[in-house]
Amino acid sequence: PGERLKIKATVTDPDKDSLLIRWWQFKVGSYDGNVSIDNAESASISVDVPSDAKPGDTIHLILEAEDNGTPALTRYHRLIIRLIGKVPMPAGCLHDYELG
Repeated sequence: PGERLKIKATVTDPDKDSLLIRWWQFKVGSYDGNVSIDNAESASISVDVPSDAKPGDTIHLILEAEDNGTPALTRYHRLIIRLIGKVPMPAGCLHDYELG
């Protein structure tokens, strides 16, 4: 709670069509407040986890990608953030996750 998360996804289209990317909060998690998503129309975003969120809360984010083909095709991925409280992390600690 109260931390900023940086999330980077890799989004590609097998036909090489242009893609429109959108991240948004799917309000089905146990945290019912609003979450701020910076740069929500990009593969790389920052999320401010609200300071009033509690350990055990979940926040669901959706990555939506739509191509410009005919017909336009859309794919969705859900990212679930489960809060565990403040945990000290080593300096320079970075985790990469592939959504696929």
